[in-house]
Amino acid sequence: MVAEEAARPDPTEPKPLPAIAEKTEGMERRSGLLDFFVDSRGGKLWLALPPATDAEKGLELIYLEGLATGLGSNPVGLDRGQVGKSRLLRLRRFGPRVLFEIPNLKFRALSDQEAERRATAESFATSVIWAQDLAALDADGTGLIDLTPFLLRDARGVARTLADTGQGSYSLETSRSAVDFEHCLAFPDNLELQAVLTWVGDGEGEHVQSTAPVPEAITLVQHLSLVRLPDDDYRPRAFDPRIGGFGDAFRDYAADLDAPVERRYVDRHRLVKEDPSKERSPAVEPLVYYLDPGVPEPVRGALLDGARWWAEAFEAAGFENGFRVEMLPPGVHPLDARYHVIQWVHRSTRGWSYGTTLNDPRTGEVIKGHVNLGSLRVRQDRLLFEGLAGTGKTGSGEPDDPIELSLARIRQLSAHEVGHTLGITHNFAASTYDGRASVMDYPAPLITVGSEGELDFSQAYGVGLGSWDIHTIRYLYSEPAPGVSEEDHLAEIVADGLERGLLFLTDEDARPPGASDPRANLWDNFADATAGLETALAVRRIALSRFGEHNIAPGRPLATLEEVLAPVYFHHRYQLEAAVKTVGGLEYSYALRGDGQGPARWVDAGRQRRALEVILGILEPETLDLPEPVLDLLLPRPFSAPRNREMFESFTWPAFDALGAARTAADQVVAGLVRPERIGRLIDQHRRSPERPGPDEVLGALVAKAFRGDDGASPRHHTLALVVERAVIDRLMVTAAMPRVPPEVRAHLEHTLERIAERLQAGGEARGPERRSMVADVSRFLERREVAPSARIGAAPPPPGSPIGSGGLHTFHGCESMFPAALSGASRTRREE
Repeated sequence: MVAEEAARPDPTEPKPLPAIAEKTEGMERRSGLLDFFVDSRGGKLWLALPPATDAEKGLELIYLEGLATGLGSNPVGLDRGQVGKSRLLRLRRFGPRVLFEIPNLKFRALSDQEAERRATAESFATSVIWAQDLAALDADGTGLIDLTPFLLRDARGVARTLADTGQGSYSLETSRSAVDFEHCLAFPDNLELQAVLTWVGDGEGEHVQSTAPVPEAITLVQHLSLVRLPDDDYRPRAFDPRIGGFGDAFRDYAADLDAPVERRYVDRHRLVKEDPSKERSPAVEPLVYYLDPGVPEPVRGALLDGARWWAEAFEAAGFENGFRVEMLPPGVHPLDARYHVIQWVHRSTRGWSYGTTLNDPRTGEVIKGHVNLGSLRVRQDRLLFEGLAGTGKTGSGEPDDPIELSLARIRQLSAHEVGHTLGITHNFAASTYDGRASVMDYPAPLITVGSEGELDFSQAYGVGLGSWDIHTIRYLYSEPAPGVSEEDHLAEIVADGLERGLLFLTDEDARPPGASDPRANLWDNFADATAGLETALAVRRIALSRFGEHNIAPGRPLATLEEVLAPVYFHHRYQLEAAVKTVGGLEYSYALRGDGQGPARWVDAGRQRRALEVILGILEPETLDLPEPVLDLLLPRPFSAPRNREMFESFTWPAFDALGAARTAADQVVAGLVRPERIGRLIDQHRRSPERPGPDEVLGALVAKAFRGDDGASPRHHTLALVVERAVIDRLMVTAAMPRVPPEVRAHLEHTLERIAERLQAGGEARGPERRSMVADVSRFLERREVAPSARIGAAPPPPGSPIGSGGLHTFHGCESMFPAALSGASRTRREE
């Protein structure tokens, strides 16, 4: 009896794991970077892991999360082909447990001393994003885990994105989700894994209601990539702030005491010459980009043309046939990490395009470039040109053919987004020199007025790369000649660019509404921002004077003229932003000690005053008004054609709100001039040099322009003058009430309001109810800091200029976010507006 009890297995002892062959019997094996097994009957995917040789380091891979399908809503940002930030993933085994860990690469020790590396690694947290127990184990240590739960998780943060964009509370419903075995693929250097996931929620958001067939259930296909780490032959290249290259920053705690701790490598592809001794040589493996075959003609040809412009830059960097663009072969998944892809993305509204990269997070080496181009953007460009040129030349192929102009723009967009995947950031100063110095700027169409008063479209968009593009590719990719160090080689390239005046300024210099350098702008033209504004206003004046039925295609409802009118009425909006930066403007560069670039400098006083004069001219009632024949054509929307985001907001619905449009245009001017940062710079520049304009001069000129009395104006223009007066008062109140406005700035704003109240009160009761209301609102604000209801509401924003939101000078409550919420944290995502 005792012997029988001793032979029984101990129930507290863990059962031995079965062999992998036993566990996976009857399953399909797919071999690659890591082997996995498809259990189609059980709906599971099992991943084989090699023997654990180093539990601390584990198995290291590059990990990328993305979406193979999208919601179709640009404001939400969950798009087809969207990918996140590539990260290092470490698979560590502790007994039967496998941890999926993200190491902390923000803090490193670039040292050959193990103790230094360990001290740094142990000082900062890592992140375990998932864990699983072994389900089978072979005698050689090869293990097997059920990877299904890893695939059926919200890796891309869809629920968070839906919540952040106001679409409601959603949660992943695994009972309505499944691994997509057909698209789980194994290759020697990468695994591509997909799952069909469903999120359930209240479905109350505007964008999910407009795009999802059942807003309470949103189903998307999530794509995950696991990629082999590159070999050690790649040499990281140092970042230089004077070159427009991307690169993630990190701290090197092994740096010498006389060297900075902060380090950064540029993002770039690996490109090697067949013969390094030659100045020009074929590449061992040229860069080949592939275009989505879902792009229709003639857009397909335009995208191929634009992307192929980069071949010139690689030739200049010493690589013969170093860059090509071809059509994506049949059967290739666009998110396969082995292919650089330009993908065509549809949404319910126009929106962003992206240039994204899968990188080695340790070195910045680009493994995959991935471009997403929004399909509706080309149609929006056509709308813009139909407003300016009319539809009479559509399809003619002439310079003012809206189709040809739109294709010219999409070529540039293709080059721009591919440029991001090559490692290049925006250069928003590039429109101020060498004609058009870079496709990495945001190009406004360069339309001028001919000698006989006609609009000239012949130079609307540039063709080919600019000098900055070729210069930056040289820095990122060219190799030093034999016997020349890389440091000296790169220094020579930078010095050459400085000598040629190749200025680089980027997003942080251009986007904030209080930015100071008039050379850094989105959607502008001309070296002189004020001259550009004068040209834009002249083009706008001519286009509005000729605006009529010919600006839409025959058979279209006349009401759709409003959508074509919007970009014409606000044609000057971005050039205005550029000119406003001239007032209180400060020009600067990313200078390094000893590079000869010199200090920052205030914009010349004469240029500032000239800019102010042209800017204030926009407040003239004649400029804000619309011709009566145009207003007569702006009909209410027809049956089954609801209002949309391309239209003006209207408080006089169903009639067109002409005064509302004027209020928005006037507010754009005032908002730019009274930004707290600008007033603060005016105070400082005048203090340091009295000949430069100060806040009293600029704000005084604004008041003098806006508050001129009746001056015998017609009732039509008198009402518009009242709109301008109210726009000035409201914006001054809101700006003065902003938190953290410096006291000296607030004092000047409040003093300006006092001057306005005195001017209005001098007119007496006969000045009408509008002005009496203004006096009461200003007095209430000065006495109790109570902002008037009209100021809290603000002027209606214009229809979006950039694809997402309107942004820009009209924003009342400070600078809006640069990027959609869905992209926050995705630092390697680049975008085009």
